Amino acid sequence: MQEKLNTEELLQKLERLTRENERLKGILSAHGISYEQNSSSKDEEVCTVHPNADNHVSLSKEQILQQRKDLFRNLFKGREDVFALRWESRDGTKAGYMPACSNRWTPLCDRKKYKCASCPNRQFISLGDAEIEKHLRGVDEWGKPFTIGIYAILTDDTCNFLCTDFDDKNCEHGYQKDVLAFVSVCKDWGIPYSIERSRSGNGAHVWILFEQPVAAGKARRMGNAILTEAMSRDGQMSFKSYDRFFPNQDHLPEGGFGNLVALPLQGMPRKKGNSVFVDDNFEQYTDQWEYLRTVKKLSADAVETLLKSHTNQSDFGELSKTSETKPWETPVAMNVTKDDLPAEITVVRSNMLYIPTKGLSSKVINHLKRIASFKNPEFGAKLGMHLSTYNVPRIISCADVSDDWLGLPRGCEEALIEFFEENSVGIKIEDKTNHGHAIDVV
Repeated sequence: MQEKLNTEELLQKLERLTRENERLKGILSAHGISYEQNSSSKDEEVCTVHPNADNHVSLSKEQILQQRKDLFRNLFKGREDVFALRWESRDGTKAGYMPACSNRWTPLCDRKKYKCASCPNRQFISLGDAEIEKHLRGVDEWGKPFTIGIYAILTDDTCNFLCTDFDDKNCEHGYQKDVLAFVSVCKDWGIPYSIERSRSGNGAHVWILFEQPVAAGKARRMGNAILTEAMSRDGQMSFKSYDRFFPNQDHLPEGGFGNLVALPLQGMPRKKGNSVFVDDNFEQYTDQWEYLRTVKKLSADAVETLLKSHTNQSDFGELSKTSETKPWETPVAMNVTKDDLPAEITVVRSNMLYIPTKGLSSKVINHLKRIASFKNPEFGAKLGMHLSTYNVPRIISCADVSDDWLGLPRGCEEALIEFFEENSVGIKIEDKTNHGHAIDVV
């Protein structure tokens, strides 16, 4: 009897909700407001399979869909014993990722008392085909948004990809220029890459995929070398790019999973042309799956060769030795010629030293920025103890770059004058500092 009564109650509740839904639709229509209805049907855009899709006429829709899921999982491989799901507050002001756990939203889940990684009641959900399909559709079986984030670093401190994040917030002159500088190095060094427009549309991920798992430290060293070379080609690139790698650690941090990256081809953003793969002109590939079949991977041997060829110096290039063993040393400029510099230059001394960028090559701008930049000792200490380095920058840069001016701290004046004099550039200092006014205190 109790079971029958519960069923009747559920049917009555469903009827009330249906009536309420119709009433709200009527209010929206009366005010001329359009709305979109979420659907978990088999016709979601990224999973739609036509009879002759992929040139496999003999395969069923289910077989073609399975091939796509297999391809996707083969390309974007992180940890599979645990993954994260994106959450968003009701008002849309906050969002983040949490490990997918079967005990979430149950009385066993006490997030105030335990972190997910150390919770005694955790029951992480493995990443399988069903989860990938829901990610590609963008919704789960109840029509709720579903976006997966994967943890880049594996339990043995290796990784299957290196992903670099560029966005307008961290790229001072637009993410597209930074992306193009980065991929230009990849082209010259023979590194296959894929550009994914971010879910917001205001940034991009550059994916480098590996044929075999590669030590996370080696993958990041390769990424550092690419960025260092890219910065010599584009002097306006920010040092913040060094903090935008996935993975961002050499080893798993104590009690954590390392940083995560959202998988591409997210169902909802994809409908707006985001979370998709684009070419070097940032134009979306018409057939995403056809493009993914052409994606190449980098071998572990090729990574080793690249490291031997391009990381003879510091991973980050030459920086100020501040906080290191020889703090009086300044970076050594490499291969600077007369074509990289003007014959004369006027530097304005104010709250900072302002150097006009006109006539300076990207190589020189990059070198001058490095005079005012140094490794963050706090980051190195945390990294050495396998602690989380979240929100701790690898490099502290006191330089300020705009389209027309490069600002350096006034303490760099001696090194600045020495650099220009060594390269036969006439330098004039224009003093615009505020010296105050003399007052009579007698």
